[in-house]
Parts: sequence; C-alpha cells; structure tokens
Amino acid sequence: MHESSGTAAAQPNEQLFERVIELEARVSELEADRERHREELHAVARENHELRSSQEQLEERVDEAETERNELRDELERAEASRGHIIDDVVDIEQQLDENQGEGMTPIERVSKMETEDTAVEMTPSIERAVAIFDHWEEWAEKTPKGRVLKDGLKSLLRTATGEGLAWRQVYRAAEALEELSKGQIRFVDHSDHGKMLIQPNPARSSDCQSSSAATS
Repeated sequence: MHESSGTAAAQPNEQLFERVIELEARVSELEADRERHREELHAVARENHELRSSQEQLEERVDEAETERNELRDELERAEASRGHIIDDVVDIEQQLDENQGEGMTPIERVSKMETEDTAVEMTPSIERAVAIFDHWEEWAEKTPKGRVLKDGLKSLLRTATGEGLAWRQVYRAAEALEELSKGQIRFVDHSDHGKMLIQPNPARSSDCQSSSAATS
C-alpha cells in the first residue's frame, strides 16, 4: 500500500521534471531564433546602408555627367556661334593672299607654304592652328580605304604642336577654319560614334565620274 502511494507521488514529479526540460529546450530554441533574427536584421541594415551609399554615389556620378554634358553643350554652342567669325577671318585671309601665287592651290596650301617671316598676311590664332593641323595632317590622320580620318586625340595633338593650353572651342574653331581654307577638301563633321572628326575623302576616280555621268545622261 505504501509502495503504491510512493509510486503515485513520483509520477507527478517526473512529469514536472520532463515539462521543465521541455520548457528549457523551447526557451533555447526561442533564444536561438531571436539571435538568428537579430543577425538577419543586422545584415539587412548593412545591406540598406550599402545600397544607400551606392545610390548616393550613382546620383553624384549622374550629376557630374549632367554637368559635363551641359559644359560640352555650351562649348558646342559657343563654337557654333563663332563659326561666322571664322568664315570672316578666312575671307580676309583669301583677300590678303596673292591670287597669282600658287595657282590651283587651296588657301590653306598657300598659307602653309608661305615663309614664316612673310608679314604681308595677318593670321588669326584659329587660322594658325588650322595651318598646324594641315602641316601635320598626313602624320596625324589615319589612312582608310575611303580617305584620311582624324577622329581621336586632336586636342592633345594640337596642344603639343602649338605649345598652347587649348580649350575645345579653340580646337573646333581651328578645325572649322581648316575646312573653310581647304575648300572642303578636309571636312569637319559629326559622327554618330566618334562625335566631331576631320575627314579627307579620297578624290573621285575618273571611272567613278564616267559611271556617274553615264547614269545621269
């Protein structure tokens, strides 16, 4: 009888002990989950910080690109506005040149061949730079099947040749003056991939001219 009572009393104690063990295990699981969630929150916070920093850097780069684009657009507008002055300078040079000298030559060829001490012709800085490009044309321009092309490095090349610290608008003026003085033999054009570039197309062959004449006759 006493043994039955002792056994009955021990069972609730064992159940209570097992329950405590279960609760402790559950508490450990919850603490592990909480720690894992904390680490995940920290990771998300770090990622958000990195994303915010990347976004700020991207916005800065966009602002810089926008500023550069506006500056380049302003340079192009000023260069376009100065084109009229370039043409006036070219006309003045042509009037100063002796038409009897260098018959059949373009103005840029005649100016290039003049002696450096010849002071009969007054040249503007843009025309002097145009002559520098012309004098180095075969050296600087790349020979292609369709003619000679100068699409890269004109600013640095002209700076080296003249010893001047040139802005892009000054380079554009020189290129425009070269086009005018060469009577279009060397042209300053816009290219979809390379932007502004100088080209000198190969002269049309006689066979091409004959074919063209036959097609139009």
